[in-house]
Amino acid sequence: MVETKPFKTSIMRKLLLISAGLIIFLNMAAQDDEIQTIFGQGTRISGFGGPIMNFSLMNSELGHMMGGGGGVILNGFFFGGYGMGLTNYIENSAGREIEFGHGGFWTGYSFFGNRPIHPSISTQIGFGGISVKDEGSYYSFNEEPVFVLNPTIELEMNFTKFFRLCIGGHYRWVPGVDKNNLTTQDMSGPGVFLGFKFGWF
Repeated sequence: MVETKPFKTSIMRKLLLISAGLIIFLNMAAQDDEIQTIFGQGTRISGFGGPIMNFSLMNSELGHMMGGGGGVILNGFFFGGYGMGLTNYIENSAGREIEFGHGGFWTGYSFFGNRPIHPSISTQIGFGGISVKDEGSYYSFNEEPVFVLNPTIELEMNFTKFFRLCIGGHYRWVPGVDKNNLTTQDMSGPGVFLGFKFGWF
């Protein structure tokens, strides 16, 4: 029995030393829990994608455009791409159906993105085309390439960590339109924006 006391004391000392070392290690780790990255301490990189749509005036009628987009998020800023196309029937002054689509770069910023409802701004900068087709025809003609600038102000709602619903207003500007009995004023106009963002925020 006398020989076992030094053995037990040695074990207790080792356990105490290991416990103390573990506590010190965990404490140091907790004080330095920010991930170091090449963009700087605390930089968060994530991404999203999903369908987008808007309703806006086009040749004095209500047009519906549908498409999708996505991007990479870097500390609230995002940059990526999008594509949109006109889905409903709108005529020009000659009675021909207008076909219109555009796509390109999409960039913006979410303010206070950790809050359930927060503001956001974005801009779509793209290129596309306007063409027309006769009633009953499947073939369009007389296509005109165009530049499109579409700034948006919106509210984002964080439903989950993986899903945001975005509602806002925008103004689509299509400069230099001069074919198909259409003008810049006909193809530019205000509207409302609706987006569904799926990703990791």
